[in-house]
Amino acid sequence: MMEYPYEIAAMILPVQVLLAGFYFHRKYPPLRQSRIFASVIAANLCLTLAGVLLHSVVLHVFSYLFLLVSIGLYFGAQNPERFMEQRTGIFNRQAFERVMRENKSRRFWLVSCCIHSYGEVRELYGAAQMDRCLGLIGVWLQQTFPKEPMFYLRNGRFVILSFSPFDQAGVVAAVYRRFQESWQIDAAEMFVGIGCAVMDSSVCAESVDDIFDALEIAHRQQDQAVVPSQTPIRVDGQYFDGLRHERAVKRALKRAIAKDDVRVFFQPIVDAHTQKIVGAEALARIYDEKLGYIAPSEFIPLAEKTGSITELGMQVFRKVCAFMSEPRIRMLQLDWVNINLSPIQCMNPHLAEDFISIQQKYQVPAHKLHLEITEESIINLNTLQNQIARMREAGFSFVLDDYGSGYSNLMMVRQIPFINIKLDMGFVRAHFSQPNTLLPDTIRAFLKLGFSITAEGVESEAMALALDRMDTTYLQGFHYARPMPMEDFYQYMRSHAGQETREEVPDCDLAVESV
Repeated sequence: MMEYPYEIAAMILPVQVLLAGFYFHRKYPPLRQSRIFASVIAANLCLTLAGVLLHSVVLHVFSYLFLLVSIGLYFGAQNPERFMEQRTGIFNRQAFERVMRENKSRRFWLVSCCIHSYGEVRELYGAAQMDRCLGLIGVWLQQTFPKEPMFYLRNGRFVILSFSPFDQAGVVAAVYRRFQESWQIDAAEMFVGIGCAVMDSSVCAESVDDIFDALEIAHRQQDQAVVPSQTPIRVDGQYFDGLRHERAVKRALKRAIAKDDVRVFFQPIVDAHTQKIVGAEALARIYDEKLGYIAPSEFIPLAEKTGSITELGMQVFRKVCAFMSEPRIRMLQLDWVNINLSPIQCMNPHLAEDFISIQQKYQVPAHKLHLEITEESIINLNTLQNQIARMREAGFSFVLDDYGSGYSNLMMVRQIPFINIKLDMGFVRAHFSQPNTLLPDTIRAFLKLGFSITAEGVESEAMALALDRMDTTYLQGFHYARPMPMEDFYQYMRSHAGQETREEVPDCDLAVESV
């Protein structure tokens, strides 16, 4: 009978105990096999003890195999490349997810710091310089707050986390002080802004993804602020309410696109001098039984983020063409309809052929379809010019939307063959709040260059008269009408048409696709 190797068993048992101790005092977050590892360790200890008590070589062999498995799991969990962000030298997003999930029953406190307008800053300084700056920030954070674990969650966002109370206000103050100074990289200085948000477990987040999304909303608000604040945002329950609302909007958007139920509203555009309705702007709307009509400012960014903006825009364009092809609509003598294009749509190489195909299917004269693009679209100038050239050959016209809200200049505008410039409502209203020469000078300059001008945000008769005196071509705003469903727009047009036109227009139902 084979003699049981007591010496080997006696050596394996301490190794298992040490391994278990090291694992539960690990430096790096473990892999997802946390419970598997604990089970293997427990089984391993039981097999070893049973082998010693029963003098069983078989149990000893199994115990040895379990030891190898547990060692593999341990070193896999201690792999720094899996959990460390190389540029910053601190834990990465995956590590943050693991730590939060392993400690989901514990209270936590965190400070999130995000570089303002990270994408634009990275483009300004260049990827290499920005990566080196991130490394300097990571080193500074570790040296300044050595007791707290910290993580880099991508896109310029750092998180300092603790499972015991710490001085969040003091951390925020130190971060803001440091970012008032430059980051020295060789002979160059980099100045970057920072926004901070604080959170603790009292918010009762349902998942780690909820924490990520709530912090993203908070930092997005900081980026949108006109004047950066030195006061951190406290992420509380209202952010999670906003998060739940955003997800409801996303579901409604997905459902509307899948069911071809994106609705189209029209807002009239009038001739500034004659006050006659000459055109309209087509605006997308999403309807949800619980949320009601959802504003474009809510669902358009989500559509762009999820990539569904292309299909949404295609539905809007098709339904506008179907509406314009109706005999009764043609008899209203509407000169044109403006249809918005997202910058992402403009990057679609098939955009021109898709639009031309739809326009030809419904036999709508292309000159009645004006495509509005924003200043952001001009960034992809080469792609945009190719699209525009193809569609202009087919008879489409292009309008620059929201001029005055971004970074356009006259030289940039002249690179695209626009026929009309739409002045952003904020730009227009600012003139009537504090009158100066900027608005009239802008209108005069564009008119001399051969563009027609549309002023958005007209809210009163006084504004309409003043803009007419500035020689503005067209006016659009609540003073004339709010955006309205297709059928309501048809009735609105009939009520504003001349008596002869109304008699000629047949009183039939709107034979257009369900909107």
